[in-house]
Amino acid sequence: MSLPPEHSIDVQELIEHARRNEKIARTLFEIEVELTNLSDSATFLDRLTALVRTRYELDEVWLVLTNIDSNQRLRASMADQGALVLPMKVPAVDYIRLIGNIRQPILLDQPQRFRQLIPPENRQTIGSMAVLPLVMEDRVVGGLFLGTVDPERYQPGMEAFFLEQLAVKVSIGLTSVWARDQLRDLATRDPLTGLRNRRELDDTLSQSLSRSRRYGRALSILFIDLDDFKTVNDTYGHDCGDAYLCFVADQCQSLLREDDSVFRFAGDEFVVLLPDQNLASARLIGERLTRHFQQAAFHWQDQELKAHFSWGAASSEEPGLNAPTSLMRMADQRLYNDKRSRKTTPQ
Repeated sequence: MSLPPEHSIDVQELIEHARRNEKIARTLFEIEVELTNLSDSATFLDRLTALVRTRYELDEVWLVLTNIDSNQRLRASMADQGALVLPMKVPAVDYIRLIGNIRQPILLDQPQRFRQLIPPENRQTIGSMAVLPLVMEDRVVGGLFLGTVDPERYQPGMEAFFLEQLAVKVSIGLTSVWARDQLRDLATRDPLTGLRNRRELDDTLSQSLSRSRRYGRALSILFIDLDDFKTVNDTYGHDCGDAYLCFVADQCQSLLREDDSVFRFAGDEFVVLLPDQNLASARLIGERLTRHFQQAAFHWQDQELKAHFSWGAASSEEPGLNAPTSLMRMADQRLYNDKRSRKTTPQ
């Protein structure tokens, strides 16, 4: 017995629908497997956006986080770890005003109404997008945005079951790596200044160099050594010396970009990691720091002190400086040359 033609079409459509769903489910599973073993938030973000973009054939994928305190720390952690593209940051009131506190995926066919949530370079090209809510500690903290130039790709009312599944898996993964980041901080932070320590520098520098090679981007470092720390300690005491180190750490952090990182290397030595900065830019930053500390005063009791330091810069774009040890060695040598010149030049 044969089915009427219209029934044959219905069966064929059901088969094609089942095959599409099977492919989507398989892709979702593959993404989940790849993200499961990632150990830090920066790698998670970089891999997540790349996987979703390629596997679902999207034009752009990005993360938006509200400006609540836990998100600020998460974003800072991603920057410290060398994330290639940081999440967009928006005020929580603006995010809720535009998207709401909804925990289901939202499909938008008029993205221009949500310009504030779209990266500036994509605002003219995105034709439709899906917003996948990110939930951490039972709170909506932002969204994973899937953007396409096709205005028909995402339409309100379309089935969003698999997008909902992806949102749940991303939220769980992000919560997991953030928890690991916090545990890692206990072992990798300098207890005095709050900066990341030498052990963390070794790991971060190695990962950042690997990323810079993979994407053909420069990575530079500044090696900083305080010239007068021993004098401060001997003259005013160790409490003053500790406060002096914290002053230098705080000032350096406030003057640098969000994706730059400052480490306490040892004693009165600091290392600044500068992603996407060439040697010339690193030297300009070193000179800017020098000028700043010539003006910025450190106050201790009734004393006003100035921080004096020497520095050396090195960049992965220089021949032979494509490994952490060679990069650090060159910056250290240039620091030594700078310190020697300061001893022979009146300050």
